[in-house]
Amino acid sequence: MNERQIDCVPDDGWHAAMGTFADVHYEQTAIYGSGQRGERSSHILLRRESTPVAGARIGLYLVPYLGRGMALVRFAPFWRPFDVAPDPEHYRTVVGALVDEYCRRRKLYLVLRPRPHPDFYPIEAQILTEMGLTDSKSSMLDRYFVDASLDEAEQQKSLDQRWRYNLRKGLAHGLDVRIGDAPADIKTFQEIYAEMVRRKNLNYPGVDLPASIPDLMRLPERMKMRIALAYHDGKPIGGIAFSVVGDLAYYVFGATSDEATALNAGYVLQWHVMRWLRENTKVRWYELGGPGDPGIRQFKKGLAGKRGVLLAVREFHYCPDVTARVVVGGLFALRDARNRIQRWQRERRPSEGRRSN
Repeated sequence: MNERQIDCVPDDGWHAAMGTFADVHYEQTAIYGSGQRGERSSHILLRRESTPVAGARIGLYLVPYLGRGMALVRFAPFWRPFDVAPDPEHYRTVVGALVDEYCRRRKLYLVLRPRPHPDFYPIEAQILTEMGLTDSKSSMLDRYFVDASLDEAEQQKSLDQRWRYNLRKGLAHGLDVRIGDAPADIKTFQEIYAEMVRRKNLNYPGVDLPASIPDLMRLPERMKMRIALAYHDGKPIGGIAFSVVGDLAYYVFGATSDEATALNAGYVLQWHVMRWLRENTKVRWYELGGPGDPGIRQFKKGLAGKRGVLLAVREFHYCPDVTARVVVGGLFALRDARNRIQRWQRERRPSEGRRSN
């Protein structure tokens, strides 16, 4: 029998529990949830004999006085502990707990975004469909993946021809790439990122992840963020924030100067990150995020290459309450209008900033 812990696990206990799972994501941390505008954070953790077996953090968007709104589950629930054979019944159980708590008891509209994973997303999507959740047709969650298990020669062959050409040009400049997690590395990356945001007049809604890097560095080792910095003539010109979270590696965001762009530093940085992953981890998949604007799409597609994957991911909806469906229908209309505006802005002003969610 599973014990349900709802809205009672302290942040450090939550992160400690997350660190025991292979299928966690930064957007399930208390750090991420605390920075979302207009959102209340909730969580559910299932334990069996005091051992965590599954869980999820939920963002609540409530309409005042109506007691209705949306319960948003980002890239969760997590249900695959390390060193334990995956049991899909754990996934069914935690999804059932989410439906019971947020749909039946609180009368909210549940939106569930499974964690993108080339091997496990199809399993989760099938279970969600069998349990009566309806999938959306939006492509906003599609993700590019690089096969990080390839050796260097195989990785070179997998790259798109143009990507390989730009990598050779970048390597010829002799950039010095350093990967670390020291406070000085964080500060340098934040400075490059802030300068890029000013230069390109970028505006990203939601949590300011670059400001959260010090907190992300303090997470358990299996979720810790790292920084790759490129130097030219001793000067830092670009960087990548990346991480290994559970059984996936993530490109979180990048920052470049105009000089970095001219020297193809973005290509060199990604190449060094993949080499680091190959030498220091056992992860197979390196997630690059969504397609983004046309320039970013071409870059990520070329890096994923012949052996990579563009995974089509859908979000799933469930709501038996009529009032909640009407209320959240209005919220969706506002979201869709915002997304159309942001997409138009990105296509007019291509950028190399934070990946789209």
